[in-house]
Amino acid sequence: MTTSWLSSTDLTNFFINKKILSESVKSKAYNFETDLCLFSHVPKTAGTSLESIIAKNYKVSDVLHLNAPDLNQLPDVVRMKKYLPKFICGHHPLHGQIYQLIQKKPIFHFTQLRNPLDRVLSYYNYVKGKTDHPMHVYTRDDSLINFLIKNPTPELCNGQSKRFSGYLHSGLAADQQLFEESREALTTCFSLVLTTCLFDEGLLLLQKRLGLTDIFYQRQNVSEKFLIKQELDDATLNFILENNQADIQLFEWAKNQCRAIIDNELTDTEIDQFRTNNQTWQQLINAQA
Repeated sequence: MTTSWLSSTDLTNFFINKKILSESVKSKAYNFETDLCLFSHVPKTAGTSLESIIAKNYKVSDVLHLNAPDLNQLPDVVRMKKYLPKFICGHHPLHGQIYQLIQKKPIFHFTQLRNPLDRVLSYYNYVKGKTDHPMHVYTRDDSLINFLIKNPTPELCNGQSKRFSGYLHSGLAADQQLFEESREALTTCFSLVLTTCLFDEGLLLLQKRLGLTDIFYQRQNVSEKFLIKQELDDATLNFILENNQADIQLFEWAKNQCRAIIDNELTDTEIDQFRTNNQTWQQLINAQA
């Protein structure tokens, strides 16, 4: 009997995908013409902005934006054309089907993490601001802690480390196990791990590795702030921190790794110049609008 992604457990697919990626991922020697660039978008990490910046450097026909649930319904969409897309992006956990559909292809694989407290708040504000969102009903009493206790999505409790360890939708693992397994997967299966707090610096690193010509941007998909960090009571703050210990460790590790690469490859002058140029670009775009 042939084993398929659909007939395998999340953890089995996680280990299969790890093997595929460990053999396919490239760190710096990316070929824009022949290799695949794949962005694993963690929800509420400024990934929508990042996707749009990278995508505008490719032909529209070479870009595929598709989230895992839709891909699972239509897996053939990846190979509808003669060639694979050159840039694939979307919400794809490491146990996702996308990795088995693109195997044996050289891949530049990257993702972006965010401070867990900021991410949980952003998630809540996003859901509360979208009245058509299936989880909006859980925000109607204007209580973040009630939203968290009801736990309508696994993204709210160590969602980032679960995404990179095969535990997002099934199985249980202690905080330390989640952290260690997700850290190991990020180390072996990704070309670059960025963080939202170093967004501009991360863009410059991507420009160097991918040969991007245009990385100017404006923020996209920014949620209305119904609640900010400074308004959190101690009970809510402690609840978030206690239930995201693995993500806290993973984010701090990723931030330190990213900072080390930045310090080695970028200068303060480069970073400041990009920010100045991007601000000028934003003003021009706003003036035309």
